[in-house]
Amino acid sequence: MINKLNIIGGVIQNKEIGSTPLKTQIIMPSGNHNVRTQIALDPETALGITNHNTGNTSPSASANRHATWLQNVENADQTYVGAHFFVDETAIIQVLPINEVAYHAGDGKGDGNMKTIAIEICENGNMLKAEENAKCLNAALLLTYPHFKIYKHQDWSGKYCPRVILGRNSWNEFVEDILKYVQDSNTEASNAEVSPIEAWKIKGIHFAIEEGLITDYAYWLDRIDEEMPAWAHFIILEKALEKMRQEMMLLVDEKLEAYREEA
Repeated sequence: MINKLNIIGGVIQNKEIGSTPLKTQIIMPSGNHNVRTQIALDPETALGITNHNTGNTSPSASANRHATWLQNVENADQTYVGAHFFVDETAIIQVLPINEVAYHAGDGKGDGNMKTIAIEICENGNMLKAEENAKCLNAALLLTYPHFKIYKHQDWSGKYCPRVILGRNSWNEFVEDILKYVQDSNTEASNAEVSPIEAWKIKGIHFAIEEGLITDYAYWLDRIDEEMPAWAHFIILEKALEKMRQEMMLLVDEKLEAYREEA
């Protein structure tokens, strides 16, 4: 079953989508932000997902290699290009937060670049398996943002991409399979009851992550109904107290500054 995504700061926290491993290798900003544009993209108002093929058939051109390549592009500070995900036959790798614009659609400041999330499907191995993984990723994003639509690169700039899917004349089938995944997941979810207390617990984990009290979302989600060990109590208490100290110091500094200005 494909589930809605848990996303914090634009980064997916899930370790798998379906049965495919999801890895995070977020590009570190450098120079003129050729890849890391630092331009906000609000998923709640975004149009949807744009699907691509990488155009690289080298046997070594995996999702991991493309993630490394994209970091090198950012470091080189010469070419403006980007994507949010690379997908191959074995894994899905997120390389940009989904709440940040990527230059991928070839339409400049148009809606393709500015209002869609980019998925690049690798061409180095089992293409059908890579496409299946991409379908699952599309479906998970649609479950999370039901207003999303599914696009191909060709829709924005006319480029013949995703070239492998278009070359087989199977784009409509690709979209239909994604929508079927969404429908099946919604049906399964409607048959499963989630108690309010479970939703409350998950909300608590999100709060603790956002406040910096814990860092490993998957670890705590897996142990959501277990008794928390003593060491975890102490660490979280330490972090909470440190956060309070920092906030108190900021408040004191603000009061002192206001006092100096009045004096």
